Amino acid sequence: MKIAEGMPKTYYHYPRIVAIAGISLGREVNFIPLVWHTGLSFSPPLYGISISPKRYSYELVLKSGEFSVNFVEYKYRHIVERMGSVSGRDIDKAKLLGLNFKKGVKTNAPLLDISYIVHECELIEHYKLGDHTLFVGLVKATHYKEDYFDDKTMLKVESISPLLYLGRHVYITVDPESKSAEG
Repeated sequence: MKIAEGMPKTYYHYPRIVAIAGISLGREVNFIPLVWHTGLSFSPPLYGISISPKRYSYELVLKSGEFSVNFVEYKYRHIVERMGSVSGRDIDKAKLLGLNFKKGVKTNAPLLDISYIVHECELIEHYKLGDHTLFVGLVKATHYKEDYFDDKTMLKVESISPLLYLGRHVYITVDPESKSAEG
């Protein structure tokens, strides 16, 4: 096995599922694609997203105190790639990309229409961790498209192709044939 010299190769833990954080502050709405995000707790329901202080979304989350976490299909990879290549400081990403969204039920965070599942989160804590900040959100509501989940709330990969990021602007999805319930 080779040892990474200098800066450790933190991208070696990919692929990761892509999420899009949506933030609203007054009339301003912004979206940022993320691969550094995770569920943190079932009870209470907590979800974490990691954003660099260099990003415009960073200050919007701090000021608004809420965000949405939107999950989209592989077929939207080009939208996600473009979304990550422009800054909300300079351009209205929703307008540029033709995105439709609505305000949350429990928050003012924007919920993307193209999402198969969205968490509305209220910011309860944030931690500076290296060059990123982990924003911890209390999940206030979850919206999902029923056709994409079975009765045990498992994603039906036969019906949908979740968007995964491999690194270096490369996106993939899962092979539904690889699904196994074997222990």
